[in-house]
Amino acid sequence: MPASSRLAQVARAIATLLVLAAGAAAQSKVHDIDPGVLCISCHAEIQQQIDLDVPHAPAAFGECLACHVPHASRFGKLLRKRERALCLECHDDQVAAFAEASVHTPVREGDCAACHEVHGSSHETLLVSEGNDLCLSCHEEQRAQMDATTVHFPFGGGECAQCHASHASPNPSQLLEAPRALCLGCHDPAEPAVAEAHHGIPVERSDCMSCHEPHASSDTALLLPETHAPFAMGLCDACHQVDGPNPRLLTATGGRLCTECHDDVPRSGDTLVHAPVAQGQCTVCHAPHASRLPRLLTDARRPLCLQCHDDIGRQFAESRSSHPTSVEDGACTICHQPHSSKERALLTAGEIRTCLPCHELQRHGHPLGADRLDPRTGQAITCVTCHDPHGTEFPYQLRGDQSRGLCLECHAASGTGDGLH
Repeated sequence: MPASSRLAQVARAIATLLVLAAGAAAQSKVHDIDPGVLCISCHAEIQQQIDLDVPHAPAAFGECLACHVPHASRFGKLLRKRERALCLECHDDQVAAFAEASVHTPVREGDCAACHEVHGSSHETLLVSEGNDLCLSCHEEQRAQMDATTVHFPFGGGECAQCHASHASPNPSQLLEAPRALCLGCHDPAEPAVAEAHHGIPVERSDCMSCHEPHASSDTALLLPETHAPFAMGLCDACHQVDGPNPRLLTATGGRLCTECHDDVPRSGDTLVHAPVAQGQCTVCHAPHASRLPRLLTDARRPLCLQCHDDIGRQFAESRSSHPTSVEDGACTICHQPHSSKERALLTAGEIRTCLPCHELQRHGHPLGADRLDPRTGQAITCVTCHDPHGTEFPYQLRGDQSRGLCLECHAASGTGDGLH
């Protein structure tokens, strides 16, 4: 090989070694750079968050890779895992919260950043804001209550955590304690002002929120908006033995007390009485003192009825075709009387007339009425002969296949055998 060729090979080898050495040096230099410093060189705005009063520990120590991957990720913001799973790697003391009966919605949905900053904050526990600025950003219904005449002082002062746990609780609405115990922590029933407000009737064992709003009210005593007339007028002796040894005792028991004023329940002449009414259990549906709902109902009409009639609730849920619920939120009292009726199933009218206000009869519809009898039962054909108003697996809440099967239950296969065609 000519000397010039050998010199060229040597020169190329030396150049390659120099390039490799330079690359190794550069790589070593990159590895020597703190990841936090490297990240902040592009994400300068994050340094401003870290410099706040309460920095997140990984961010403060430049441990960006504790939460983020540097190149690519299946999760937003290059997170190593889904947000909740990532947070619980360090905050494993919060895992038990998911087993509680009442879990805050952001916690349940794994949206920790809804309430907490991830790099740094000016507020304790890295909160994005404090007090009502934080809580009322989601709880719009409570925000509207801030303009009420009387505002409960913890609520008005943004002290939500005085009554509620931020993540989860075994009590409803994430209350720190059971409602009565929570109220008694601040309001001593033995105080003269409290005793006088309750007309001397002991309230230590009462459910405070059965009469009072916990946040705000148009009433100076934070009473619920719908009140029983004797209660609103302070006439406790209308129902209670206020001068007796136990003022909580009622002057009569069960429905006998209620019918002293409400003598139109059940209605005279009605042949069918709703079971709670017949058994004098008025408080199954109505609150005795106050309520948020008209007629002192203890719950909205539909869920109230389904508390007892859970079989109907399952039928609605499991049926492919169920009665529309768009009118008045599907209240059962659109079709049924709540106390008593002359009609089967406590219907507001007969099995035909109950349907007419919503369903106009077709001019050439199926014959109905007393002169058209169901050959299977001998009873008059009505709307519910062919339809189950609560729901079925067939269209239009039909009780069978509309193509032939349903019709053939009454009509002979020839179509002429029973005179109903």
